[in-house]
Amino acid sequence: MKKKIYIVEDNEKNLELFIAVLGTMQNIEIFTSNTGREGLKLIQSKNPDVIILDIQLPDINGTDICRELRKIKRFKKTPIIAVSSFAMKGDKERILEAGFDFYLSKPLSISNFREKIREFLRV
Repeated sequence: MKKKIYIVEDNEKNLELFIAVLGTMQNIEIFTSNTGREGLKLIQSKNPDVIILDIQLPDINGTDICRELRKIKRFKKTPIIAVSSFAMKGDKERILEAGFDFYLSKPLSISNFREKIREFLRV
């Protein structure tokens, strides 16, 4: 059975990179959205195995999406990965406190990204 990964990312180049890296992995289905509200609706209507959220989105930010999802019982244990170019002191901690399982900073370390996805899919 294929694992489902949902990505909410408004930057086209970043989204292409995620899809390219994940496309090298077997038995994965990728679903995407480039806005927060649309992404939240898409995620809530399905059963993702892993969720990847950009923090800075045009309408609702990734942190708020994560908080909303964590209020729903079936998303309490779903791995949610934050991706952000935030580099200010305390940002990583604040993001993780919002309910994310892992924080990846941009520019992305492809090997680290791939390893984390594999780790979360094994759970």
